[in-house]
Amino acid sequence: MNKITKIVFAVSAALSLAFSSGCSKETPFMGNTVEAYLDENDIFAVIKVKDYEEEITVKLFPQVAPKAVKKFIETVNLGFYDNRIFHRVVKDKLIQGGSLSGTGYDGEVSDKEYFASETNRYMNHYYGAVCMAKNSKGNYRQFYIVNSSETVNIDEIAAELKEDLDNEEIMNGLLPDDKKYYQDYYTKLNSIPAEVKERYQQVGGIYEYDGEDTVFGQVIDGWNTLKAINEVETAFGNTSDDSNGIASKPITDIVIESVEILRITPEETTTEEKTRATRATKESTAAETTTAHETQSTEETQDTAQTLDTTETPESTDSAA
Repeated sequence: MNKITKIVFAVSAALSLAFSSGCSKETPFMGNTVEAYLDENDIFAVIKVKDYEEEITVKLFPQVAPKAVKKFIETVNLGFYDNRIFHRVVKDKLIQGGSLSGTGYDGEVSDKEYFASETNRYMNHYYGAVCMAKNSKGNYRQFYIVNSSETVNIDEIAAELKEDLDNEEIMNGLLPDDKKYYQDYYTKLNSIPAEVKERYQQVGGIYEYDGEDTVFGQVIDGWNTLKAINEVETAFGNTSDDSNGIASKPITDIVIESVEILRITPEETTTEEKTRATRATKESTAAETTTAHETQSTEETQDTAQTLDTTETPESTDSAA
């Protein structure tokens, strides 16, 4: 019988466990390049948003983003995110939170507290990806969730760009730096692995951010909440977006009521076939996390589940100013 246990022990112990059991020879690590599930030893976060019925359940990936996951868990255990807001909602793009004052400001933070991005081929900015929002100093504690469900055909985008690159009239009208930018962009599109292109075409996302920002988690439940937040009314008020003519400040505060870090402990007795916990339901996450939680059997498990975009990478705005 598996248990879902609240993580209240040292962060280093949690990450040590995740590293030791996160990848097995039987199940190669695939990150969020495939549909993410909860399984034995997985660490996940449950984000409760005030006035939204569905909690957002996020699988964390310390295997590929150890610094980001460590910082996120530390920040959660301090209660920092509780009762703070998602201060930034860019429709069909992302929602962002974790600002000290709800304005994009990190506070008075020493440069050494910021850490570099952790990017790799296993984690991409698909719909529901949870990422670090960086500024000119690096990453700290602000995060964003990709909220773009529009599917993307990267090969079609590359083909359209190639037509422009082969058009002498268009190219002659560009400055040398612009020509290089679009040529480099075309090269980048063609270097995207086939499985990544396929995933973007299935679920959507913001492929332009790949290789730039740290993806450290993936939403596996709470899609109705993401969809509802995507439709909230916004106004100007966020520095990084105001300058680009994007109104991204929610008129009504979207409050992060609480965030919990949980772990699924393994079975105490060995079985030939591991049970898999898929989408964590509201009932399971609302239950007492320190009591035994029996997972469903495999048979009972429910399935739950253009032109160039020049939108800038998310920033923790005021701290960059």
